[in-house]
Amino acid sequence: MKIKSEYSANQAHILELAIDTFGSQETAEAWMNDYNLMLGDTPLTIAESDQGVQEVKKILGAISYGGVA
Repeated sequence: MKIKSEYSANQAHILELAIDTFGSQETAEAWMNDYNLMLGDTPLTIAESDQGVQEVKKILGAISYGGVA
């Protein structure tokens, strides 16, 4: 697991959104480091690009609002 200071700007932004979604940094980081079937990789890896950030945001939004992800 990366230390927070090692995240890129994109990854740090997604981490903050994931913390808001899951309620804790520990749970958010676990989710970010777990393979996601819809993304085809871990959210952390996908969030390295601007386009990937948008894809991860969609999934976090679905989780937050009761969608399937």
